Amino acid sequence: MTGKCCSNDASLFGSMVNIGAIIGALGGGPVNEKIGRKWSLIGASPLFLLAFLWIGLARTAWQLIVARVIVGIALGMSSFSVPTYIGEVAPTKYRGIFGACNQLGITIGILLAYLFGLAFRTQAGSIDPEATSRTFCNWRTLSFVYIIPAALLGICMFFAPESPRWLAEKSRIEEAKGIVIKLRGGDAEDPVVKAELMALEAIKSKRDSEEKGSVMTSLKALNRCRMQVFIGIMSQVLQQFSGINAIIFYQTSIFQAAGIDNKDEVALTVMAVSVGVTAIAVGIVDKLGRRILLVSASSGMCISAVCEGVFFYLNEVSGINNIGWLAITSAYCYIASFSLGVGAIPWLIMAELFPDEVRGLAASLVTMVNWLCSFIVTHFLDQLREAITFYGVFWLFAGICLIMVVFVLFIVPETKGKTFEEIQTYFHHKYSVRNSDNRRTPTVVVLSGE
Repeated sequence: MTGKCCSNDASLFGSMVNIGAIIGALGGGPVNEKIGRKWSLIGASPLFLLAFLWIGLARTAWQLIVARVIVGIALGMSSFSVPTYIGEVAPTKYRGIFGACNQLGITIGILLAYLFGLAFRTQAGSIDPEATSRTFCNWRTLSFVYIIPAALLGICMFFAPESPRWLAEKSRIEEAKGIVIKLRGGDAEDPVVKAELMALEAIKSKRDSEEKGSVMTSLKALNRCRMQVFIGIMSQVLQQFSGINAIIFYQTSIFQAAGIDNKDEVALTVMAVSVGVTAIAVGIVDKLGRRILLVSASSGMCISAVCEGVFFYLNEVSGINNIGWLAITSAYCYIASFSLGVGAIPWLIMAELFPDEVRGLAASLVTMVNWLCSFIVTHFLDQLREAITFYGVFWLFAGICLIMVVFVLFIVPETKGKTFEEIQTYFHHKYSVRNSDNRRTPTVVVLSGE
């Protein structure tokens, strides 16, 4: 590669994914509503392919940075299209399980990526005089490996059905009904299937009676669901500001302070814990509900962050260095708590909260906020640590986790086992949000706050 790649380039290189994802999420919303969930994901595939091919062939740092932006754009598009698609295709009874599988797939992917990174390590070193290690990943080879899942995304989605609810929104009702019947086992007389088919008819009827294709129509629809947008955005803000990135970024410092130097084994065990606990969450999310898992997870993160801060306070201020067990236990409990609910459920409820006519647009807005917050944390975490020290950082995140507990207890409704129509009826009646014709939805359904 020509040109010198130094620490500043590395910092810019990392943050560009977030910038690209912000662009992809915000721009992907109208595309998602126009061409559908399926084709949005198919469209992300060539972007991933182009980006990883470009990374593998890049000759300058700026070529790498541009390629990372393209990766981010594809990530931004897919990160809201996937949960939206899953939520609309999955049966109501199992929507939580399928939705949480998205996060499980992400954690497994991160673990596999790290394993591939270990497999493709090189001793070539770096020309950066500030580099702390001469062991690096052979990222060119690895980028070519990533072309395989990027291609599989497009190929597999080509054979997947389109979201029936999106099809009903586009008045393609017979196609939508056919997909529902096929996905539910072919029994059109099943009461649950009949209810879904009636819901599709209602979507089409409502859509046919509304003004089509206007920006003002979409803005009015978003305004009617402003409480759902608020809940979706705040869930993502609190998720990103809960401090998970601090644990991930500083895990080497945490374990070194605790007397453990093998960072490869540490990273693998942290990722393994994340995968294992996320798998547990998949199995219980439709039994216990979203609220219980979110409250339990954010409470666990709050306690763990307090304890992590105590460790660094005693270590840095009081000079006590024989409590490494506290740092290790707190870090693992923090990761486990995040994986139990805070990692998956904000994405799950994002796909459940919004009405059909703006689900794609609202989800893209919420996702854009998530990536914006991720950029802020990624870019300014070191400055924050320098300003308030390690223990101050973790105590700050503990306070944010406590805010999340209160937010979920008092504002976030339980959506377990509820149809999309029941969820919208709840918001219409609780927050007095009226349709454009000033009529309320006639069916009264109360969502449990438990």
